[in-house]
Amino acid sequence: MKIGVGQINTRAGDFGGNADKILAACRKFAGEGADFAVFPECSVSGYPLNDLVFCGNFVAAAQAGLLELSKKLPLPAIVGCPRACEGGAGFRNSAYWVCGGVVRLVCDKILLPNYGAVNDARIFDPGENFGTVDFKNRRIGVTVCEDIWTLPSVPTAGRYARARKPLDYFSKPDLCGDGGVRIDLLVNISASVFSSSNDNVRRTGGLLCQVSKAVGAPLLWCNLVGGNDNLVFAGGSMYVDASGDSPKSECLAKFEEECRVVDTCTVSGFDGDSADYSGCADLRKAVVMAIRDFVRKCSMERVIIGLSGGIDSALVAALAVEALGSGNVLGVSMPSAISSGHSVEDARRLAENLGIKFHIIPIAGTVAAVEDALAPVFSGMPRDVTEENIQARARGIILMALSNKLGALVLTTGNKSECSVGYCTLYGDTCGGFAPICDIYKTDVYAISKLINETAGREIIPQNTIDKPPSAELRPGQKDEDSLPPYDLFDAILKLHIDEFKPASEIVRLGFDKGAVEDVVKKVAGAEYKRVQYPIGPKLSPVSYGCDRKIPVAAKKTLL
Repeated sequence: MKIGVGQINTRAGDFGGNADKILAACRKFAGEGADFAVFPECSVSGYPLNDLVFCGNFVAAAQAGLLELSKKLPLPAIVGCPRACEGGAGFRNSAYWVCGGVVRLVCDKILLPNYGAVNDARIFDPGENFGTVDFKNRRIGVTVCEDIWTLPSVPTAGRYARARKPLDYFSKPDLCGDGGVRIDLLVNISASVFSSSNDNVRRTGGLLCQVSKAVGAPLLWCNLVGGNDNLVFAGGSMYVDASGDSPKSECLAKFEEECRVVDTCTVSGFDGDSADYSGCADLRKAVVMAIRDFVRKCSMERVIIGLSGGIDSALVAALAVEALGSGNVLGVSMPSAISSGHSVEDARRLAENLGIKFHIIPIAGTVAAVEDALAPVFSGMPRDVTEENIQARARGIILMALSNKLGALVLTTGNKSECSVGYCTLYGDTCGGFAPICDIYKTDVYAISKLINETAGREIIPQNTIDKPPSAELRPGQKDEDSLPPYDLFDAILKLHIDEFKPASEIVRLGFDKGAVEDVVKKVAGAEYKRVQYPIGPKLSPVSYGCDRKIPVAAKKTLL
């Protein structure tokens, strides 16, 4: 059988644009002799939808788009679209088998995630019936994303302990309950959220192999690709047959659209291991795609980045150029009276290496004017962090003014390590509309920066930027490590506390210095109010702020 796998990048609410992509792919597949086509979850409406389903006639408009698309498809296809229903939420997340210009089968998503970055259980009602399609003497089972995440090896499977599970229904006859059936192929249309801990499903013995083995049939997993606000979908769709002694597979590309016909009769070998998470290389591609999609899906073209001469802004600029091209990136150096000469020079060198426009706008006069205005109120008070933060906020004023005047989006350059402890000035460093590296720890910032230079075979990010001690330069001689532990130790503590939700006492028992741990954990708790005001950025780690970790700002945090 030849299956057209349509790994497309959709936009929420763009029914016409999404339908055009589906139709173009189907025409390509038909020309290549495909028997039928498969597209990701909610491919007609875009995904995620959140409260769009409750807005006016959104779902009705999505259904109208599906109906119009159905009339044009040159071959049978499985596509995703929400639909109205009788139920508490009033909507379901559904897969449609479209054949001969009409919908022949509707299969609703049964298991609805209510954790982490996605909360389908709040906006959808669960499906009730398991879907199968009889096509060319084969029985095809149809499922939607979470429906296959119920094996014992999946940490979240316990959430569905009492639910009816499609995998049970589609299991081998001697294992199935609920009157299950044998199938020849299982199709799963998916929008699986990417993170460094969630992109290992393709490997030998991984989730997809386990699902194929459990149902005793090949699995076609069609996964969404693209950036949508703070979520990244990696693609990497896969056909895998692990029903026999030796698994075989064929994977599509990650972090890019691809429409490919998979001939199940010729698939040999197993390529799933090479398609799984590959560390900094994948983080780099994920951020590039997230920047590109956020800017373009928000109908913008250009971005502005404040270039401090430091590693964070240098990495954001380099990734922005990869995403948008050098002509759409503007770098701005804003030296204060205490900025070092190398900061401006490193920023200039970076701009030259990237081929982007570059401006130098000094802020000494702006800072002095603000201090003069405040002098009567501050009279007799010692200088402290207040004056330091005026510098950062002066830079924020300039960046946002440029954004307004030029119609360009400001990219915020803070990393996860600094965001975690509030090592950023609210309304200064935090200005901007999108924060590309806010879920990347500082140690990974360095690793990705080095990778960029290595793969380019030349210096993109200046070596001095990589080598020099990181500093916010808010006072003469300041270094980050004056206030924070060394970043390798700092990040190790943060990953245990943030990504694994371990309290300070448990981290100390693992061998970390008690003083350092308690200081970091205290700073994390105290910075909650800053993080809830931080610009959105792509979820890349197991536990990202905003998507996964949601702590009340005013909660008593002494036990954290």
